[in-house]
Amino acid sequence: MNIITASNYNTLSQIAAQKAADYIRGNPNSLVCFAAGDTPLGMFKELIAMQNRGEIDLSSIWYVGLDEWVGLGSNDVGSCVKVMTDNFYEPAGISKERIRLFDGLALDINRECREMENWIVFHGGIGLTLLGVGMNGHIGFNEPGTPEQEGCFTVELDNTTKIVSAKYFGKELPVSMGVTIGWKTLMKADRVVIMACGEKKASIMEAVIEGEVSLEIPGSLFRQHPNVVFLLDDGAATRLSVEL
Repeated sequence: MNIITASNYNTLSQIAAQKAADYIRGNPNSLVCFAAGDTPLGMFKELIAMQNRGEIDLSSIWYVGLDEWVGLGSNDVGSCVKVMTDNFYEPAGISKERIRLFDGLALDINRECREMENWIVFHGGIGLTLLGVGMNGHIGFNEPGTPEQEGCFTVELDNTTKIVSAKYFGKELPVSMGVTIGWKTLMKADRVVIMACGEKKASIMEAVIEGEVSLEIPGSLFRQHPNVVFLLDDGAATRLSVEL
C-alpha cells in the first residue's frame, strides 16, 4: 500500500493525472475505469490539458463506467453518465464506440449488468481504475455490507449515500438503488488509485487506511490490492497516524 499526500486539491489532481497518463502511455488499448463525482474532476481537466499539449492520447484506450443511479439517465443532472460525458468524454473527444456506461434507465437492469461484465472481459479486464471514497467508505456503489461477489450488480443505497446524493442533483430525488461494478472485479485491476480530498473525508479515510479491513468499510478492502495508491490532500490525511 502506497500513500501519497498533496498540499491542496490542484496538486492532488495533477499527481492523479500523471499516474493515469503514465499508465495510459505504457498500456495503449487497455481498459480504464474512472469514477464520476466531485473528486476526479480536477484530474479530468489535467488529462485533457495534457492531451491538448500533445503529451497523451486519451483515445488510445477503452473506458468503462463505474456505477450509476438506477432510474437516472444521460439527461439527468447528477447522473454518472452525464458527469462523465460533460466533464471528460466529450471535452477529451472520446468516441462513443470506446465507452461502455451503465444505463440507469434500462428496462432490464440485470441484463445491463451482464453486458457490462462482457465488455470488461472482452477488453481483457480493467487495467487501471481511479476511484473516490464516499462518506460511508463506499467505492462506487459498493455500499457498506456489499456482498462478496464478482461482476456487476444492483444494490440498495445506504442512507448516507441517499443524503449526500442531493449535492449532485441540486435537489432531493427518490433514488434508492444503484448499479455498480463489484469490488471483487475492481480488485482484479492491474493498478488502483483511490483519491480523497477535504477534512470532511478525514474520519472515513482513517477508517479506510488504518481501521479493520471490513465489508462494512468497502474502501478498506483495497488495502489488500498489491498495487494500490491512496492519494489524499492534507485535509483528508489529517487523522492518519502512519508516517507519510
